[in-house]
Amino acid sequence: MMEKVKTVLSLIIIIICLPYLVTFVVQGDFLHEAGQEVDGEEGADEEDTERLILLLAAQMPAAYEKEALKAQAVIARTNLAYAREKDQAEPEGMSKDEMREQLGAEKYQKRYEQLKSCVEETAGEVITCQDENIYLPYHYVSAGKTREAGDLKKDLDMDYLKAVSSPYDLRSEHFLKIEFFSKKQYRNKLRQAYPDLEFPEDDLEKMSSVSKRDNSSYVLEVDLPGKKISGEEFQSVFSLNSTCFSIKEVDGEVRIVTKGYGQGYGMSQYGANEMAKEGSTYKEILEYYYSGIDWKNFYKANL
Repeated sequence: MMEKVKTVLSLIIIIICLPYLVTFVVQGDFLHEAGQEVDGEEGADEEDTERLILLLAAQMPAAYEKEALKAQAVIARTNLAYAREKDQAEPEGMSKDEMREQLGAEKYQKRYEQLKSCVEETAGEVITCQDENIYLPYHYVSAGKTREAGDLKKDLDMDYLKAVSSPYDLRSEHFLKIEFFSKKQYRNKLRQAYPDLEFPEDDLEKMSSVSKRDNSSYVLEVDLPGKKISGEEFQSVFSLNSTCFSIKEVDGEVRIVTKGYGQGYGMSQYGANEMAKEGSTYKEILEYYYSGIDWKNFYKANL
């Protein structure tokens, strides 16, 4: 009789406890897997690799030379580390779907693997200056010479941004752009942007004139009637490729000549690609465009 009671009680206990045992086993397996992904060094690296691949895809043409892409991978990782340290918005990449749409189904896998190898072959490498994480600006094509730090970031020490010659950029189809406007068109664009100012109809110099340039010929200030604006503001009004521009009257029309594509600071991507074609390594490229820099392994430094 006692044996039957024990058997019945055992069955009741098993029935009651079974759901808890199943839950424990399932959750235990799940937590074990999650621990491998989150806590394991390899899982963290994989997550960063994916992020950097998509950043790289958004920042530089995937068809560029491998050493140029590796240089951009280091820039992407450096800027990501800087943003995280300073609690700033992280650089934006593209999604895999956007990358597939941009490259096409046939090229997507090949280009993805190429970008992946560039990220992996520079794994953990970031650039520092005086043992501090730094922000590395870059642009597509310079005006033949990159720019000094100047007033780019008044609150930051950016001595690593020195003006260097970038002669390869003159080969780019985006190096030079020439546009013509009638005086009326030119005046109307300025009036739309600055409706409170009075612009004379026929005198170009009184409508606008460049009053200040930096040592690389990028415009810092433009004089308008009763107002000074920055080169970037003028660039925005006329949708110019850069702030390295000149304004001149030619045969009764206003001619704007623009050199380069982008803000002109740091590495020229086109120049980097041409250097890579001639045998420069990614480290040589970066050390050419950024002065007095040091190399650090981000993961080892943060262990």
